[in-house]
Amino acid sequence: MIQINSTLTNQLIVGFLAIFLSSCSTLPPQTDSLSYQYDVVVHRDFWGIPYIKGTTDADVAFGIGLSHAEDAYDDLIELMPLYRGNSALFNGLEGAETDYIVRLLRVHENVEKFAKNQLSEKSLKMAQAYADGVNQFAIDHPNQVNKKLHPITKEDVIAGSYIQHLFFAGLDSGLQSISDHISKSIPTGSNAIAVNGSKTKDNSSFLLINSHQPLAGPVGWYELNVESQSGWSAHGGNFPGSFVVNVGFNKHIGWGATVNRPDVLDIFELTINPMNSNEYLLDETWVPFDVEEDYLQIKILGFLKIKSKQNFKYSQFGPVLEIEDRFFALRHSTQNSFQEIDGWFALNEANSVQEFKSALDSRKIPSFNFVVMDSSKNIGFFYNGRIPSRQNAKAARNILQSTSSKDIWPLNKSIEILPTFINPVNGWVQSTNQNPYAVMGKYSAALDPNSSNVYFEQRLTNRSFVANELLSTKNKIGLDDFIDIKFDHSYSKDSRQYQYLLNLAEENQEIAGKVELWNRKTDFTNKHAGYNSCLMAHEWLSEMNAKPIPKTEDVLSKCKGWFDKINREQNDEWGKITTISRLGKSYPIQGSVDTLRAVYGTPNAKTKSIDMSGGDGLFYIIEEGGNGRMIYGMHNFGSSRNRSSVHYSDQTFLFSREALRFVPESL
Repeated sequence: MIQINSTLTNQLIVGFLAIFLSSCSTLPPQTDSLSYQYDVVVHRDFWGIPYIKGTTDADVAFGIGLSHAEDAYDDLIELMPLYRGNSALFNGLEGAETDYIVRLLRVHENVEKFAKNQLSEKSLKMAQAYADGVNQFAIDHPNQVNKKLHPITKEDVIAGSYIQHLFFAGLDSGLQSISDHISKSIPTGSNAIAVNGSKTKDNSSFLLINSHQPLAGPVGWYELNVESQSGWSAHGGNFPGSFVVNVGFNKHIGWGATVNRPDVLDIFELTINPMNSNEYLLDETWVPFDVEEDYLQIKILGFLKIKSKQNFKYSQFGPVLEIEDRFFALRHSTQNSFQEIDGWFALNEANSVQEFKSALDSRKIPSFNFVVMDSSKNIGFFYNGRIPSRQNAKAARNILQSTSSKDIWPLNKSIEILPTFINPVNGWVQSTNQNPYAVMGKYSAALDPNSSNVYFEQRLTNRSFVANELLSTKNKIGLDDFIDIKFDHSYSKDSRQYQYLLNLAEENQEIAGKVELWNRKTDFTNKHAGYNSCLMAHEWLSEMNAKPIPKTEDVLSKCKGWFDKINREQNDEWGKITTISRLGKSYPIQGSVDTLRAVYGTPNAKTKSIDMSGGDGLFYIIEEGGNGRMIYGMHNFGSSRNRSSVHYSDQTFLFSREALRFVPESL
């Protein structure tokens, strides 16, 4: 484990943090304790979604902060101690090592040193306004807030945005490669599909925006609409703590984001002087670590606060982690870059696919694929990432045993040319967390993966196989066809999961018999999906967590445990086995692990089902047709995280039944 210089050690708890972090009401002018008066009004539609209008962009950001606090205060505030590096003061020992990571990476020091010089004046004002909005809620509702965490500052907002992007870009995966003690995140994925031109029945174009996340908590999607007199206008989803729209649409374009894994992090195992553990080898010379002394504050026994002295070590390769007497240096391309907020805002303001590309070319956002469609029916796919320029990109995917300064790449130089496909001849692109050179089915074969000096992720998801198959086989696509693709709940014969299932069948006659009866679908009434899907789910989990493929006896035992826990038979109908639940009510749902209708769940004895906890959530379908633009969508639960609100669960049943609601661009 990581060596914290104290007897108070525990397992590293660095999970996938991503932290991006029909009534009408006017915001009350109760801002007497704030330094600035904001001109903003919030209208809520029938579903409780806030439509936030302000004079300036900062006014709107204030409204977003206030709306987040009204609808999702607990989720907004939950990660604030982590962002500040004092989680252990609130969460005890389990927060100590996350504090260690935040301090080691000098997050707050760099907010002061770099962020305030790099970010635009507008973004800094908006960060302050957002914090003011959250604080205004605390002023107005003193009995509903954690006073110890207020006031929220713009530094908190900036640090939160930075930390969430670190983890989206793969910091958690990198740390997992050097420690078995890192907690595993909820596995998620994302879908984004665009179709245009000759591929559609009436020359319409279609866009699916369908990013997958946990359904609840600080990284569950929040839906909002924003409009300022300065020209900012957008509708979509973000996370509590963020004041930009991360996925959605404006008056001219729509964009979906899917998680990719650009290699923005190198891990170097250092050679340590056997005579002096405070020195490492660099260019045949023993070089001393730079050491900074600091203290972690930790709450124990629920009330006692102690200080734990730490010596943070830094090398020319990067900050250093000591794990079981081995020393690892971390070098990531974003460690001195805090421009992701400006990058997202530029996407919000883009008016065409080309403008969107130009905004991405700045490489301010450290990761994510994007699929885009504009009002002129242009479509595009963009692999994005702040990827450092290295000598050997493929080798850098592994832990590097290096003592050479030649392997220390410059932080200010990143790869400029990445996979980009605009209006492809086949008429469609799809991004489902796969290799970026497999986004257009058979047409992808003509692409040259060697055109860039980047080693891209190689995995192909079941969703990528199915999407390519469906889009390739349908001659002409209309809106109904496009909706069917979005909700598809099948497995491809070529997917890794199904091939694993076939291998199990060769070893086990019982499995073979059940595989033979299954049509590879996970629909409500399917009686063969439960058994087979469970087996495949554990193979998929092993892949996501970089573990060996489970043996037959192990996976059979795990699945038996799952079904015993929920008191279900493995041949029960899928709609009884898998549900989505809210406020004590459970509804059957179609889809499973890594299907286009992505459903990730855990056995729940209370609901007697594999209850959905992540995957398909907030989504939009945009149609650009002869009659103009139409937008449809749905949220997995509702617009509010407040249990007392009618909008806490008012979309759950509709979501389970694959219904759509019309989404107005403005009220």
